[in-house]
Amino acid sequence: MGDRFCLTLLEAAEMNGFTTAEMLILVDRHADIAVSANGAWRIDPDALKAVVDGSAGYLQAA
Repeated sequence: MGDRFCLTLLEAAEMNGFTTAEMLILVDRHADIAVSANGAWRIDPDALKAVVDGSAGYLQAA
């Protein structure tokens, strides 16, 4: 896992202005932004930023 996946789901949500439910949708749609470690999601901030910056309507269906 290393240093890439350093944010918790809640930290990533708060830092980006998302709800936990919205973050779970992003994780479901973009599996490469997160890994599950002992039942807890860990988020790669760089991969999350790329997803958020690269898609204007990423939460529209949420």
